[in-house]
Amino acid sequence: MLAKAEQRQKVVLTPETAQLVAHKLLNSPEPDPHLKSLSFRLENWDRAGAQIVELLAAAHSFGLIKLTYDAVLAAHPDDRLMVRQGIRLVLDSGAPEPEGPANVVRLR
Repeated sequence: MLAKAEQRQKVVLTPETAQLVAHKLLNSPEPDPHLKSLSFRLENWDRAGAQIVELLAAAHSFGLIKLTYDAVLAAHPDDRLMVRQGIRLVLDSGAPEPEGPANVVRLR
């Protein structure tokens, strides 16, 4: 069986297809059970905050996700980063919303 797997050709996706695959993986109704068990998620969002671009990290510990958030924000200050715990928004590097939730910490 391994010999067959080694003979398979490499699959190359177009950028459009890769984006669709990433979107489906991130929005899958049955996410990876290991990822689902991690409380905090660090996500890169589009500038408007309308849709997720990439899941950057996930962790059980807020301390670990905060260190990761700070490092990514320092390396990519123009990216819109959000840390979420379930549906709760914990950190957001974007501009404050006029009537945003009171439990959101703005770092810029």
